[in-house]
Amino acid sequence: MEINNIPIKEHDKIDSKWDNKLSAIKFEGNPNDYMGVPKYLGIDQNHCASYYIGASWLVQNKCAVIVHPKIENVDFVKMFLAALEVDTENESDYFSKCYGIQFDEPLIETDERLNQLTPLLVLHYISLLERLVKRGLKKDYVVREENLKSKVKGRILFSKHLQKNVFQQREDRVFCQFQEYTDDIPENRLLKKALLFAERVINNYSSLRKQIETTDLPNRMAKINVAFQHISDDIEVWQVKKLSSNKLFKEHGQAVKVAKMLLRRFQYSIDNANFERHTTPPFWIDMARLYEMWVYSKLNSAYSDEIVFQVDGHCRTAVDFIKKDERLIMDSKYKPHYEDSNKGILEDIREISGYARDNKILKRLNADEQEVKCVIIYPQREIIKSEDGLDSRDDCKEITDFESGDILTQCSKISWFRNFYKISIPLPKN
Repeated sequence: MEINNIPIKEHDKIDSKWDNKLSAIKFEGNPNDYMGVPKYLGIDQNHCASYYIGASWLVQNKCAVIVHPKIENVDFVKMFLAALEVDTENESDYFSKCYGIQFDEPLIETDERLNQLTPLLVLHYISLLERLVKRGLKKDYVVREENLKSKVKGRILFSKHLQKNVFQQREDRVFCQFQEYTDDIPENRLLKKALLFAERVINNYSSLRKQIETTDLPNRMAKINVAFQHISDDIEVWQVKKLSSNKLFKEHGQAVKVAKMLLRRFQYSIDNANFERHTTPPFWIDMARLYEMWVYSKLNSAYSDEIVFQVDGHCRTAVDFIKKDERLIMDSKYKPHYEDSNKGILEDIREISGYARDNKILKRLNADEQEVKCVIIYPQREIIKSEDGLDSRDDCKEITDFESGDILTQCSKISWFRNFYKISIPLPKN
């Protein structure tokens, strides 16, 4: 049976030649929830793509859609690496919602441009293990059975003691069952097994090796291996599936979750990690959210504690960033259509103006009853088109990294609106 793969880019419309294939699919009411899982990669009833890239079945085993990045050669693996360097619980939770994988659905054939799912899983997993090792591996009581020499521990298992010792005339041995407080527990064995998979992938995936040439990944992996050297990888598939996250050990739970994803990617067989795969389970990457993390990595590197990420407002809203010392409200806008014009900028300014008047956000800035300054951060140079059709060619500054000092000195003013500024942080390219 022929399977149709429909290619499309972010924000583009599916070619009309596919209309007969799409006619039976109900895109109406598609829950394109920013905080949720996108159905059909966020494609709407007009067959237009959204901010998600990836692969998804439209009709299982018959028709799939493959959404590529709008911006050519964007290095979203580098964006992942930058996001993973942010080492706090809040940002880690947020990052975990940047992508998702539907392992229970059939595989989709894809091309090299989107053959990045495995590297992303590996890099995410290594980052989680690093944080876990810094804080120490989880310990728990496990039941051991051992033929001890010249001592008794716990309780004697008489049937096994008779078989292995008495009948064998081994009078110096006692077969015992006892509890031991150790870090060689099933959860850590799962992490060790997934670590071996990750190492095999790194050694065999040429696309991943290219991505880590400029990183210190080999040394990072060596430190992780030292922490796990005494942990066994002896764990069965049924035990892997049975293990679940523990709410009391949140970071440990995240690592267990991604470890299971990595093992499922290779059907629990390490031999499957020996070669690059050109099939993928349906998956999605939220480029808007990933761009926020990319920008945050830049802000955090330059200003550290002065930056607060995802500050909650009223009515379930949240602004991307605030800068406490300058009392700035900043919002990133992953809008490739800003490349040619600032279509939709009024909606963005109204949204950010709301944040600037939200008492809950202002309280975090210690700016009650004050008018604060607002900054829009986006990936492309822009030409602002006025409502009368005339272009306002503000000289927008584009920077690679933030400099020390005030952010506003690095921004351009949006001349139409009081206390509104803009700055362009470009996306990394291959």
